[in-house]
Amino acid sequence: MTSIPGMTGIDTPTPAPRVVRAAAWLTLTLAPAGLLLVLDGILELRWWGSDESKHLLALLDNLNTEYGIEPPALLRGREGAVELVVLGILCLGYAALGVWLLRGRLWARTWAIGAGVLTLLLGVIGVGSDATESHTVANYFEQLTGSAIGDRVPEVRELLFPGWYPWAEDIIQGAQVLLTLAALVALASAVISHGDYFTGGREADAPPDEWDSALSRVREQSRRQREADS
Repeated sequence: MTSIPGMTGIDTPTPAPRVVRAAAWLTLTLAPAGLLLVLDGILELRWWGSDESKHLLALLDNLNTEYGIEPPALLRGREGAVELVVLGILCLGYAALGVWLLRGRLWARTWAIGAGVLTLLLGVIGVGSDATESHTVANYFEQLTGSAIGDRVPEVRELLFPGWYPWAEDIIQGAQVLLTLAALVALASAVISHGDYFTGGREADAPPDEWDSALSRVREQSRRQREADS
């Protein structure tokens, strides 16, 4: 929090405005979302390293070779699982900025905007790639059922990952995108309405930048307009 000199010479903490507190707490909510992303990625990596996944890949490859049925997309692949872990770690780092946003740190505001946009972009790309995937496991089973080798479906199902894996991945990714968007919107509102709050420790953080100057001009123009209207 910023502080103001008291009559006794002791700095008195200035409470954070409500909109700043909302932005800070929304930023902090990315911590559990990031942790869940890391856990989900680790679970998927564990499955990819199991004997079941190796046998399944071999079976799908054999079916493709013998009958020309292309294997389906399995989760996000190993690379996708690693991306989930990296995104989760990024979310955890981003969430930590919420503590410093609450204290009005200028550098935290700058990093929160940049990290928030990056995190949101990566989350949207991940959700979009999953949503546009047409060759799903369900479609693959339909192909097998409609062909002469429908009896191979149970064999494939036995080696497949647990059915809740894709659901958990979609829910966690969707929550991460929505929370990041909400945090960015709240932070933008806080900066516009209470930009002066992010000056605590300015001497130690950074000098006023172009963003601060632009916001000051906007506030000054708004004040003059209100005075002219009255």
